[in-house]
Amino acid sequence: MTAGIICEFNPFHKGHKYLIDTVKQDNDAVVCVMSGNIVQRGEFAVYDKFTRARTALENGADLIIDLPCAYSAMSAEGFAKYAVQILEATGIVDEIAFGAECDDVELLKKTACEIEEKKDEITLEMKKGISYPAARRNVLKSDILDYPNNILAVEYIRHTALDCRAVKRIGKGHDTDDENYSASAIRSTLDKREICTMKSCERAVLAKLRTMTAEDFLQIDDVNEGLENRIIEAVKTAENLEMLYDAIKTKRYTHSRIRRIILKSYLSITKDFSVDVPYIRIIGFNEKGRELLSQMKKKAALPIISKYSDIKSLDEKGQRLFELECRCTDLYNLGFAIPKPCGLEQSSQIVII
Repeated sequence: MTAGIICEFNPFHKGHKYLIDTVKQDNDAVVCVMSGNIVQRGEFAVYDKFTRARTALENGADLIIDLPCAYSAMSAEGFAKYAVQILEATGIVDEIAFGAECDDVELLKKTACEIEEKKDEITLEMKKGISYPAARRNVLKSDILDYPNNILAVEYIRHTALDCRAVKRIGKGHDTDDENYSASAIRSTLDKREICTMKSCERAVLAKLRTMTAEDFLQIDDVNEGLENRIIEAVKTAENLEMLYDAIKTKRYTHSRIRRIILKSYLSITKDFSVDVPYIRIIGFNEKGRELLSQMKKKAALPIISKYSDIKSLDEKGQRLFELECRCTDLYNLGFAIPKPCGLEQSSQIVII
């Protein structure tokens, strides 16, 4: 049995270790689909994907697959949908495992079904001028989606035909001061001179945004209903990114949605990249992972990229997505205190433990 885990490890902590160890009690191997240098909260990953892949492999993961930035920068639904696509396309994953505040899979499945059944009601509720999460909460009348890991868990269930397994999240919870089990708490303690942050290149971000037109912003997913004009006005006077986020925010638009929009605008991740995953890119493995990779080459439903020269064999859609990944990494590298050079996406080697 092989389990798949969708993750960010931003950064890796004891809760992630607990999840992998728990899943491995009933599985022979763990395959991780991990966000690359861009994470779902609309920020840069504190450490690059190859560094995080190594840490994950050293702590029990067997094979690490890249979740391209076009998908990792999406809302929970898109993030889950395309990450699940990758796990299913490997042809070797038997179940998806995830950490969640609720470990009752049947309850999570019931919630997933309710969302599908009540889509129209949720849309009507949003017309009152509130955000999608708030509208969903009002319609479902349940607090299960008040917790971030539950939200992702429900989206994984909605988008997969694989068996699902929930592992109870331990520690104080998401966005707390728990430095053992909360990634946000750990990030607050890291030396800003050693990690990647949006703050380090916010002038570059603001400069790019000031050159964009309303039509440019409309090419970014989640920009609609006049939000493009609100962004343009906010960009004219914002002195930093936090001021920009605050100026754009309303009851209708959550901070996380705004952060993702701004980051995608900076990186030129436009709506036309919201297409099915065109390849499976390997970024790290151990000895067990090598065996899994051998099986994947016989069973995978998508081309497998394990070295730079493999890109040449991709179709136009695949090559275009990889070009975006390279461009995003070059801009991501400006987020370090001492900027890293261009070309690292193409030259970095797979992590082998």
